[in-house]
Amino acid sequence: MRFGILGCQHAHIVMFIEEMLKLGHIFIGICEIDIKLAEDLAKKYNVPLLSNWNELFALKPDIVGTSAVNNRKIDVIESCVKRGMHIMADKPLVTDMKGYERLLKVLNERNAQVGLMLTERFNPAVYTAWKMIKENKIGEPISFNFLKPHKLLEKSRPSWHFSRRENGGLLIDLLIHDFDLLQWFTQSNIEECHGYIKKTGYSEYPYFFDSVNIIAKTRNGVVATFEADWRMPDAYWSWGDGRIFCIGSCGRFEIKTVGDINMKKEPFVLSVTRDKEINTIVNEVISTTLTEDFLKRISGKKDVVIKEDDIINATYATLIADKNVIEIV
Repeated sequence: MRFGILGCQHAHIVMFIEEMLKLGHIFIGICEIDIKLAEDLAKKYNVPLLSNWNELFALKPDIVGTSAVNNRKIDVIESCVKRGMHIMADKPLVTDMKGYERLLKVLNERNAQVGLMLTERFNPAVYTAWKMIKENKIGEPISFNFLKPHKLLEKSRPSWHFSRRENGGLLIDLLIHDFDLLQWFTQSNIEECHGYIKKTGYSEYPYFFDSVNIIAKTRNGVVATFEADWRMPDAYWSWGDGRIFCIGSCGRFEIKTVGDINMKKEPFVLSVTRDKEINTIVNEVISTTLTEDFLKRISGKKDVVIKEDDIINATYATLIADKNVIEIV
């Protein structure tokens, strides 16, 4: 297949590029006019840097990847699907309910498949924990706690990152992964969600909030808390310190997805059950990548890790949570 990039504002899209190339697909070009990242990637992969969308469309890509400005991704999605081009997008797909309605309309047209880079499902430790739940290793899940502090790296961020209108804000930008994982782990949608989003500084960016706390309940009664912030010190060795805690009816686990304080570099799972006091779980090997999974969905296969409904549910959950959240200034 031939693929191109339309909108290149974040390096997350490199994962899609690398996985497509590894699978033997043909990279035909990047369309982005206002960021150095696109220039660097065009040179690295020896592909043309295009100045407008029509130049890329004229090259007739089968699949398009996008990490455009968050509130403009829906424009890219609509344009690609209208032309029968499949599209893989970095998160989030949309930043408000108006964009969500446009997304649903696109999906209902069925002209092409839309993918979302819910990368955490392919994290070996996360996948291992999901299998533990599926195999009833800790009994029925009772509650979860998701922690996701991030570095801001303010000087290297583009200006749109600090605009709630363009970026969507902290909750929509970061917690979509965790909302998706809660629904994946529990096989149940979020039905109630409340919380607070706080502004603790950055007066030059009036609508930039840097800390959020959420509590949610799924339809099958599992309760979860979520914490995210842009306050991880720049000196830390990783982009953040990701943790997921789960309490089950006959055990519990902790996933350390990144940034373990003991400097363990790889994600891992710790568990306590009735049979073992403490156990470091050997990560399961997931047999596919995010891009391979999307290509399977394009080919019509049903046994995929990320289904269209997963994308819809994760997106809707973050938008409702953002609507319900109380601002603290």
